[in-house]
Amino acid sequence: MILIKKVLIVPIFLIGLKTFSQSTADQKFSTEIDGLIKKDQMDLVHFKLNSENIKFKRLSEYPLRYDLLIKLDSASTIYKEGEYLNAEKAFLSILNKIEKNKPQLKSADYENLKHIGISGLFYIEKRLGNVSKGLKYIQLFSKEMNPVQKKKQRLFFAVANIELGNYKKGIQALDLRLNDIRLDTENILYSHFSKPEEIAVTYNAKGDAFIKWFKDTGKKTYLDSSKINYEKAYNVLRSSLNYSQHSKNILIDHLANIALLKKQYRYSLSLYNTCEKDSILMKENISSEATWLGKAEIYTFLNKTDSAFYYINKLNNKVNHTYESKLKMCHLLSINYENTGDHKKAYKFAKISLAEMEKKKNWDTSGHSFLIMHEQQEIKALSEEMVKENKRYSFLSIALIVLIFSIIILYITYRNNKRKKITFSELPKRTDSVNNSSIYPVIAQKEEVPLIIEDELVRRILKKITLMELDKKFLANDFKLSHIAKQVNTNTTYLSQIINQHKGMTFSEYVNDLRISYILKELTENPKLRKYTIKTISEEIGYKSASTFINAFKNRAKMTPSYYIQLLEKK
Repeated sequence: MILIKKVLIVPIFLIGLKTFSQSTADQKFSTEIDGLIKKDQMDLVHFKLNSENIKFKRLSEYPLRYDLLIKLDSASTIYKEGEYLNAEKAFLSILNKIEKNKPQLKSADYENLKHIGISGLFYIEKRLGNVSKGLKYIQLFSKEMNPVQKKKQRLFFAVANIELGNYKKGIQALDLRLNDIRLDTENILYSHFSKPEEIAVTYNAKGDAFIKWFKDTGKKTYLDSSKINYEKAYNVLRSSLNYSQHSKNILIDHLANIALLKKQYRYSLSLYNTCEKDSILMKENISSEATWLGKAEIYTFLNKTDSAFYYINKLNNKVNHTYESKLKMCHLLSINYENTGDHKKAYKFAKISLAEMEKKKNWDTSGHSFLIMHEQQEIKALSEEMVKENKRYSFLSIALIVLIFSIIILYITYRNNKRKKITFSELPKRTDSVNNSSIYPVIAQKEEVPLIIEDELVRRILKKITLMELDKKFLANDFKLSHIAKQVNTNTTYLSQIINQHKGMTFSEYVNDLRISYILKELTENPKLRKYTIKTISEEIGYKSASTFINAFKNRAKMTPSYYIQLLEKK
């Protein structure tokens, strides 16, 4: 009996020690948050509450905006644990509280808190496969929001397009978002603290887009593009103490998925094993689902049915799943039951998969309709803005023309008056000259009138071209003279003339110069890019043909891309 008591004391002591350690960690974390709130460091408070896996305890009374922020981050924690429906209810409740307390909040706080709540609702619906409902939430809660906050929502519409199969449009929207962040030098759109995470989120979204695009088309170059974007996301965050380890583990998870899609099963499995060892990563419902599903899929294709069932059962022990996870689980169960000869269960799960796909198809149809309506509204707003701008420009042009003509008339009047004075003063001399000289026909020389160039129009077009350069629009394969002319609201002849005069080269030379300058820099600074094929690199920077890229590269660097990469590798 005494021996049993001694044996029981050890685990009880260990449990007590663990509870005490956790309580101490909670208390320390809560004290840290309390201090940040008192210093009014809202961005850091939001990051800590949204990222840490420690229970936060209130130590004092907080201002209204922090009270609402804490509630929003609590809802985010519920979302990360996979309780999507409970998280949805929480976000809706908090958004209603934000709306009721609008008079007591500063305009900026009201907008930022609403944006956090809308983000939560959109991503919950995305995980559940109903992007259409997520877009409706955006429309419902975004009424009367200022243009800056609506600019932030470009990410949601990009992700929605990608989820609905509009990959090119979604990726273009993500590139525009990256440009928005780069041009946000005064930190109006995002704070200096949050910019690295926002850039990384955008690159990861591009990586996800290329993965989905590959699954639809089977084009392997999309997997290379996906890897490049995932690595860019990691490189943005790896220098930050707040993000470095977590971002590295997320990159490993992405690389494991790419290896799986390339059918490199052993390598993919080793990467997933690395992810599974990371307790912090595995606490996030989305990460653990991705890891276990990946392993279940690998074991399915390796015909290791028992191991596949083991990881599927681990997922089944969770109450909630994302739409994609649920669909893949049913698909893998159908395959594995078929392999074991249980055709009845294989048919059952195949039928569930088809039903889920049909439900998703109906949601997607609604989502497409919503996006079309949203695009029409954007086009209308843009057209109205352009009309206003053109009216303003027309007024300025008319004023400028009136001014120029006034100056010309004054100049002509002045010159005529001056000539009259000279004529009257030299009249006696001219009379003598006529009398003393022979009469010859006088041929008047035609004076050249200088061409009046509309400098304001040229300046506006050059500014738009510069923005396109900053946005790296030249990397798109549709970066053509006619396309750019439409974008800058002019004709091809005039645009070609402006590029000739101000860039000192033809349009074709100008595009090649931008692309080759970009890839020379990327190859020098990013050694991993050198591992890709010349065809992949050429497509990445907008060339439809690898031979066109090689010729352009040789004209600029006086050597082939392959030889240039060899030289870099030797260095």
